[in-house]
Amino acid sequence: MQGLVWRLKALDPEASESLKVITYFDALVNSRANAEMLIHGAAALCGCPVGYAMDGRSVCVDASGGKISGQQGDWPSRPFGVDGKAWIQRPGPAYANDELILERLAIALGIFWDRRSPVAATRRAMDTLLDADASDDKRMEAAQLLHLNRDALYRVHATPGAAQGSGPTALLHTPFGAIKAAIRPVGAMVEQHAPAGIGLPKPPRELYLSWETALLALRLTSPRHQIQDAGELGGLVVLAGVATDTTREPPDLTALKRLIEAQPKAYSLLEAIAEAGSLRAVAGQLNLHHSSVQHRAAEFSTALGFDIRTPQGRVRLTLALALFLLATNNFD
Repeated sequence: MQGLVWRLKALDPEASESLKVITYFDALVNSRANAEMLIHGAAALCGCPVGYAMDGRSVCVDASGGKISGQQGDWPSRPFGVDGKAWIQRPGPAYANDELILERLAIALGIFWDRRSPVAATRRAMDTLLDADASDDKRMEAAQLLHLNRDALYRVHATPGAAQGSGPTALLHTPFGAIKAAIRPVGAMVEQHAPAGIGLPKPPRELYLSWETALLALRLTSPRHQIQDAGELGGLVVLAGVATDTTREPPDLTALKRLIEAQPKAYSLLEAIAEAGSLRAVAGQLNLHHSSVQHRAAEFSTALGFDIRTPQGRVRLTLALALFLLATNNFD
């Protein structure tokens, strides 16, 4: 890096100074500098007062490092963290690297507050515990930080990001939206947030498997089944995991998508047919006439290419509906 700085300086002095600023703040962050060390460094680079405000506290230092009574005003500023702000108090026009110094200062302050925040520590521990690629040692360190009993069984509850919950909780970003993962002891009451997916019971070192099954269970929720328990889904969870890895769309799913696109209200009737023992039972559940359900079932069978009125057809329909939910459920 130092060699690059000197080569840049020969070509473009301003560019080399910019790189020095970035390198300087990177070194401070890597050395785990605290907030006051960061603004002292920024003030020395700027040659003028620099300040920050966070959690109702305001600190400002001049270029020599002495504390002054500077405060937020119309100075150039940058936000960091939840409600933090950093600023440069330069009288007159800004210097060439002021904006870059302010940007790197705000990033460094955000990292510092993130490192010392209990919420951030919980999130990092959750990230490690639910990461399939983390080592057993790292997972057990995370479990200890979260006060989990290494020999007890827990389940991960997965809900869309807006849902609230108690206990160790973290918001994880997935291809299906921001999902809140919460760890609950086996036997704990299920909080009635809908939709929700409940993972398989696992010890702390295997909670990444509970998270994977909780996410699959969440993706299998529907208006009829807004809370899905992976333990009650049985082999369907295994099949869902395999289906997630495939790149080819099964023909039954393609046909089902076409049918629901043409008749959006068909889904609820199809789901009822897949679960009921007879069309007469479906008619009773949905308060429809038996002959009407028979007619629709025959129509749907033609559209799907298999008879959904037979036991084998209902099994096939159940799988097609599960694939449809996996392909279309998003929680953004």
